[in-house]
Amino acid sequence: MVLKFWWLALALIPVAGLTVWLLSRPGRARAGTVPVARIHRLTGLREFARRRRRLLWGAIAVFLVSAFAALSALAGIARPARTETINPERHLRDVVLCLDASGSMTSYDAQIIESYIEMIQSFDGERIGMTVFNSTAVSVFPLTDDYLMVEEFLTEAKRGFETGGLEGTDFFAGTVDTEIGGSSLIGDGLTSCVDSFDKKGEERSRSIIFATDNQIAGTPIFTLAEATEIAVEEEVRVYTLAPRSLFAGSEISELQDTARTTGGAHHQLGSAQATDGIVEDIQQQEAQKTDAKSVTLVHDQPIVPLTLTLLGIIACFVLAWRFTL
Repeated sequence: MVLKFWWLALALIPVAGLTVWLLSRPGRARAGTVPVARIHRLTGLREFARRRRRLLWGAIAVFLVSAFAALSALAGIARPARTETINPERHLRDVVLCLDASGSMTSYDAQIIESYIEMIQSFDGERIGMTVFNSTAVSVFPLTDDYLMVEEFLTEAKRGFETGGLEGTDFFAGTVDTEIGGSSLIGDGLTSCVDSFDKKGEERSRSIIFATDNQIAGTPIFTLAEATEIAVEEEVRVYTLAPRSLFAGSEISELQDTARTTGGAHHQLGSAQATDGIVEDIQQQEAQKTDAKSVTLVHDQPIVPLTLTLLGIIACFVLAWRFTL
């Protein structure tokens, strides 16, 4: 328990003392008095002496209660408070959302974004980043734990995919480089997502949620197998998410191999277990913990002294009325 404004209470003590002295100085008490003859006959009465003693005790009681109420008021003015220092822990888990924005994924991207939104609502403490790729990759937002900002970006991205770029964020134009032949360069996209991780020298859990149909149309710099090796070297787990397709047997097998090789898992878009499965897998990874910046909280606790002050004032009025002569 601390008093934040203790100096204010100390400053008011001499002010209160001066006020009491001015109100009770002898000259003020004699002003307006009327001399009365033979007063000793009145003061000598037994009933008068009894009432005078009763009034004296009442005055003493009023004084003590008033002093108690004044001290309680000073304690309230000094603002009693309780301080608490919190050292929150944060998880050292990083997750990059990696999305294929090529033409073959047009009908699926909005649904995938919706899956991403569901995932981040289940995360707690992870940093989230997002990269979208086609013939070239674009970082939508870097790794951050500002989930509100992440959800706003994802909502705009979903509107962009639903409207063909007419509203929201247009990734169709932003991920196409006319100087690069082809599109849907899967290996290059995964490599760019691996490069999105920062703090390379720090021991952290790193995961990529890689959404693609793995239908390449061009010659990438890195094949998917080479990108997978890079992910393994960087100790990045890749969780693949692919739409259902009857004509993509080999493509799906390659994605399954990538997930298995990196220690991740493959999931099918639209599966009821896909979102929950990816989130559970990521959160089950052993993550280092570190203390975040300490936060000191101040809890005001004026209720007790102010309540005592109120009770003291009420008691003063009751005593003053009860012990009138």
